[in-house]
Amino acid sequence: MKMKMKMKNLSVLIAACSVLALAGCGESGSSSAADTAATTPAAAQSEAAAESEAAAPAESTETAESAAEGGETAAASSFTADNAKVKYNGTELAVGDNINDKKGSLGAEAAPASQAPSCLTGNTINEYYFPGMTIQANNDGIIFSIELTNALYSGGDGTTADGFKVGDTVDSIKAVLGEPTETKGTSPVYTAGTVSMQASGSPSGIESIWISDSSIDN
Repeated sequence: MKMKMKMKNLSVLIAACSVLALAGCGESGSSSAADTAATTPAAAQSEAAAESEAAAPAESTETAESAAEGGETAAASSFTADNAKVKYNGTELAVGDNINDKKGSLGAEAAPASQAPSCLTGNTINEYYFPGMTIQANNDGIIFSIELTNALYSGGDGTTADGFKVGDTVDSIKAVLGEPTETKGTSPVYTAGTVSMQASGSPSGIESIWISDSSIDN
């Protein structure tokens, strides 16, 4: 009988300790239970959110790519190598022409030809000076750079194939050729293959129109 009473008391004591233990961890325990209950849907939500987020960047990337493609389309111009030709003193010339075939019809030179560092590579090349125009050609006489500018010798009637000349505005060029391939500072640059045309100066007044072919000066 005494043994049964002791066992009963021991059971009561263990039960009481269990209750106290649960009371001490009750908040944590209840939180754990609540967390466990709440975690299941939350985990599902988190997983769904993660999947959504994983899908979102792909969509954003596609959107960005589409926007970029749209930007390229918007920035595309009508510029071709034909737009880079120059008219001077009734003669048409272009990068790729031989200076020896053109020089006689360009009129009097503003100064004797000289050798100078290439504006593209630094190689020693031949430079020819006319009023309002400077031409650079490689040692075979092939023209790779034509610059319409009054910086060295003013004058001349040089224009591009579209009639652009020193003093025109950037907007007047954009109105004909569209948005440039790139812009360096305030200078629009149009490129077609290895041929490029850059108009330098301010938007209200171009001081130089430089046409070049990077494939020739080598």
